[in-house]
Amino acid sequence: MNSVRNPEQSRPASDAGDVASGYRVPAVRAAARLLDELSIDGSEPLSLSELARRAQVSKSSAHNLLATLEDSRFVERDPASRRFRLGPELVRLGRAADRHTDLVAKAARAAERLAHKHAFTFAVAQLVAPDVAEVVASVYPREDVHVGLTLGSRYGVFDGAIGKCLLASMPAAEAQRRVQRAKLPRHTERTITDPSELLSEVSRVRRRGWGASLQELKENHAVAAPVAGASGRTDAVLFAVAFTGQMPARDVPDVGAILRKAADEVTVACGGTPAGVEDRWQASHL
Repeated sequence: MNSVRNPEQSRPASDAGDVASGYRVPAVRAAARLLDELSIDGSEPLSLSELARRAQVSKSSAHNLLATLEDSRFVERDPASRRFRLGPELVRLGRAADRHTDLVAKAARAAERLAHKHAFTFAVAQLVAPDVAEVVASVYPREDVHVGLTLGSRYGVFDGAIGKCLLASMPAAEAQRRVQRAKLPRHTERTITDPSELLSEVSRVRRRGWGASLQELKENHAVAAPVAGASGRTDAVLFAVAFTGQMPARDVPDVGAILRKAADEVTVACGGTPAGVEDRWQASHL
């Protein structure tokens, strides 16, 4: 029977800001609807009035939104007909999205291979912001007893192994600022709440390429490694979770090495160059 005890489980991400909150900006939603109407297959360029009607916004709001989108080249207007169509900037964004989706898919396949080989749960958390990662794939081992994960769970910078990887992927000054200004939450008796100790842990993640949570978030052990694409920036986190008896502390470095190797393989497959997290961060911020 599968366990339902989750180490890094579904709950609001710590220090995640508005990304993890329920608030959504109405104007952004309206702009998305306008783009969606222009993306319908076979659709001819649309007039301002047609777009306003289809997107269910006022004509004046549609005018202002389209003017802003046009300024950013997300839409363009035919000089003769004054009708709107999708703009060239979306091509660049689409290509970037394809690369990002490919990286997550490759990381998920790596998690599947690892779960079938080792007696742990392996998963992938995709960055939805520099300080928030969301679980998008999880694979369980063949053993009956394992740690369960909830897809869609989000983790912030103070949430165990994943949080340490998020902090390690930030510029060092930014990570230091975040840690020193926050009141570090105590999830368990083993949670690191001393800023200097946490920053030392983050430095170790940069050097060795993986981070660990030894009963710091829940009663389980977790190990995580950042995954970067061709840009060199962290796009996802590949991680493993297990009960303490399945993954004793002495085995954590071996699991970290396994995850680091798998993360580097995904990086290479996506056109990047494997490197230590510190080297990767320095290269991407030059």
